[in-house]
Amino acid sequence: MIRLPVLLLPVVMNTVTSHTAVSPSSKTDDPGTTAPTHVESARGAVALHRYVMASIWLLPIMAFTTPTDSIGKSWETLDSVKLVILAFGCFGGAFVLYRNVGHPQFRRVIDPLIPMFLYFAWTVLSVTWSPLKSVSLAQSGSLAALLIFATSIAIICTSRTQASKVLLHVNLALLASSLVVLIAYVIDPTLSGMDRVRIHTGGEALIHPTAAGATASLGLLLPVLCHVIGRFTWAKYLFIPSVLIQGAIVILSNSRTATGMAAITIGFVLFWYSTNRQRAVALCLGGAVCLASLIVDPGFSVISKTAGASAQYVARGQSGGELMGFSGRAEMWGAIWSEYQKALLIGHGYFVTSEKGEILVWNEKHNHDAHNLLLQVLSTTGAIGLLIFLLGIVQPALAMTLLRKGDDFQRRLFVMLAVAAIWYLGWAQLAVSVMGAIRPESLVFFALLGVGVGQSTQMAMPGKKLNRPGREPEKVMAGGSLSA
Repeated sequence: MIRLPVLLLPVVMNTVTSHTAVSPSSKTDDPGTTAPTHVESARGAVALHRYVMASIWLLPIMAFTTPTDSIGKSWETLDSVKLVILAFGCFGGAFVLYRNVGHPQFRRVIDPLIPMFLYFAWTVLSVTWSPLKSVSLAQSGSLAALLIFATSIAIICTSRTQASKVLLHVNLALLASSLVVLIAYVIDPTLSGMDRVRIHTGGEALIHPTAAGATASLGLLLPVLCHVIGRFTWAKYLFIPSVLIQGAIVILSNSRTATGMAAITIGFVLFWYSTNRQRAVALCLGGAVCLASLIVDPGFSVISKTAGASAQYVARGQSGGELMGFSGRAEMWGAIWSEYQKALLIGHGYFVTSEKGEILVWNEKHNHDAHNLLLQVLSTTGAIGLLIFLLGIVQPALAMTLLRKGDDFQRRLFVMLAVAAIWYLGWAQLAVSVMGAIRPESLVFFALLGVGVGQSTQMAMPGKKLNRPGREPEKVMAGGSLSA
């Protein structure tokens, strides 16, 4: 009996040591926090990280459809896959966010995103007056998945390493998506949708050429932003595959807006971040090409034939009047504006642009989208919804302006986000952009939103020591040893 406490002493010491090893910072970080809480918090953070990586690779599948000769009502296998992905994005994401409610970053990233979550709530409420309730509910679910995705990224992207990893996987996901489309085009151009035959005959292809063009356009822009401005070392390895694959899809999709926005944004970045010597060399090369053209083709016959072929490519068989009407969009905008006037304040229901759920445009009765971001938001969720949506865009944008006062990486990230915003501003004039069905361009938008908000919250923390270049060691990324 006397020797029993002595025998139990090693057991007690081992128990204390094991608890201390699990949570070495429990005394300094939070005296009231026990070891199991720290373990649970760590597991929640790991689940959040895995959810983000899985979403980056799964969400682009939502842009694909089963090729058919006519739009049918049958339920395809791909539809079931997309439903599972959407459920994972919404419910799986909500679960991992719930597990991370106690994360110190959670409240900081929620604050700038509150208006966008309010807009989501408004879209759900609009289901009650929508003539197409299933459409409004499904598109609200898509918005929920994207918002949860952005919030999750914002929580984990508190360092340059994590931001680099997210951007790397986004680039690779875009490349993989375009590669699938390119392979489908090689097998059967009609199957891929790049020749627009199925679309013009009332059928469906693997992907809409507009979505494919936007994916490829961003797939060309992002590596340039990440290498030239962000200085991520892995980005230079993506140049050749991106030019070959994404460049081919941009040409095959014949999306004029995607091509134009890629040319404007990439051209601006390359010109602005090049040296005076590089600019001079480019001008000299341009002058040499012009001089050679005059010598070889003094009558401009070859140039005239090339210009004619280029004009036919851009026109896509449309007349001058059709081009002046933005490929029929003027007719679309007029019809949807007339429908909007029937529900000025609340709209017709999220993603429903007419009072009865269908509108006659281009000789086809359908629930057409507005092909313009602001008009889409206005007609579907009304003036109230538009106001909330604009607050949802402005508030995180104002938060991200703090990045201008950050360290070298944060300042460069701000420029990257600003150039991407220019691309989306141009794209939104002729497309619903990010407020619609989940597509790669919406995936990129909400990924950049998450990265920007996550980094801006680090600036908002008083007394936090900034991460100067070289201060934080880069960690090995998933699947390799690439460092940022």
